[in-house]
Amino acid sequence: MRPARRRADVELARGVFPSDAEMAAAFGVDRSNIARWRAGAPVSPEHRTMLHNLATAIAMLLEFLSPTTVPKWLRGINAHLSDRQPLAVLLHGRLSEVVAAIERERTGAFA
Repeated sequence: MRPARRRADVELARGVFPSDAEMAAAFGVDRSNIARWRAGAPVSPEHRTMLHNLATAIAMLLEFLSPTTVPKWLRGINAHLSDRQPLAVLLHGRLSEVVAAIERERTGAFA
């Protein structure tokens, strides 16, 4: 992933969290890692995938939800995900499940 794209993913993902500390906790890293990532430091392959998955979901959600609603949707319990939080599902590498839930949400499908 190119450094500019990586920084864009970091910034998009960072918008979901109230603080660097909360983002760091979600990603299982030290808070200083988030500041370094935001400055363009390399990201491990595992965390790069997590960032990409989260940024992908956020971009999809921003197509039909307000920027203030996206974090709520990601942190809320979702019936389309068997009452799991989309954010937790994403951070465990299950992007396809969250994409399916986003599509159901967009079309107004009920669980």
